[in-house]
Amino acid sequence: MVSRVAKVSKTAVHTSSVGSQRNYELMLVIKPDSTEEKISATMDAIKVYIADLGGFVTEIKPLGKRKLAYPIKHCTEGFYQIVLFKMTSTRSKDLETRLNISEEIIRYLLKSLG
Repeated sequence: MVSRVAKVSKTAVHTSSVGSQRNYELMLVIKPDSTEEKISATMDAIKVYIADLGGFVTEIKPLGKRKLAYPIKHCTEGFYQIVLFKMTSTRSKDLETRLNISEEIIRYLLKSLG
């Protein structure tokens, strides 16, 4: 039993140390009553979050204010932003935790591009 535990721990160390960067796409919906300054501050905070987690932003595409298909947190519109970035796959849950805490973001979708 001891040798089996040792094999499992070696495998766990090996997979966590590989940690290659993956491409991600993050779509955000920001509150419709946000000012340009708040949107800019939110996007800067997301850049900092990604950098703190060992990733880097490659592109940000603002899509503007759009109507939502259904109300989310009593909002019928929102400012859409797409963020393309690279980060290790093991840190994506940490990013999602930080996105859930943000008051300006009413919905997000994080997708691995491969």
